[in-house]
Amino acid sequence: MQRLFPMFPIGLPGIGLLCLRLTAALSLCLATQSTRARFPAVAWLLEILCFSLIIGMATPLLALCCVMVGVFTLITTAGAAWQCTGISILVALALAFLGPGGYSADARMFGRRSVVLNNPDAPPERKDRA
Repeated sequence: MQRLFPMFPIGLPGIGLLCLRLTAALSLCLATQSTRARFPAVAWLLEILCFSLIIGMATPLLALCCVMVGVFTLITTAGAAWQCTGISILVALALAFLGPGGYSADARMFGRRSVVLNNPDAPPERKDRA
């Protein structure tokens, strides 16, 4: 996950990405309302995806799943409410491209690492040659 995103921004950009995750998850939850009566197992799966997206777990993959659900919804509804579906697809695409942000489970697991190459306070190591 760290290779996909060079940094996990915190502060206002991190809050903006959190809002994007919430928007994508809520639009996915709205898509589950139409499938709840016909396919309850699919609705449960989509709700698990919503929760995972809200906490920021595997964000790029789940955002692409949101895009696929949006495209499927757009095709199956024959263009009804295409504006809302189109906006949710664009939000999910933006989230897939931008990443999860600093306030996510991805940032917690794969986030910033600090590597200390030379510690100036440490005594120099002596290597005795035998």
